Amino acid sequence: MTRAGWAFVNAGSGAGHLQRVASDLQFTRVQRAYRAYIDHSRDCSACTFDTTTCSTAEELWTQYAAANSPEAGG
Repeated sequence: MTRAGWAFVNAGSGAGHLQRVASDLQFTRVQRAYRAYIDHSRDCSACTFDTTTCSTAEELWTQYAAANSPEAGG
């Protein structure tokens, strides 16, 4: 699968249903962006010990939000 779309989900004994799914590429992009943000937040002394976030964390969060937006579809 290369694009976001719909996939049939078999419900076992029922009729099943359609479910919106992200492409593998989009899922990977979102996960990498989130992991970069989390890793930075864990390792950055300003982010770890202060209630505010540093400019790098803000930029990483912006990249995550952009990757996670519906327009970013794979």
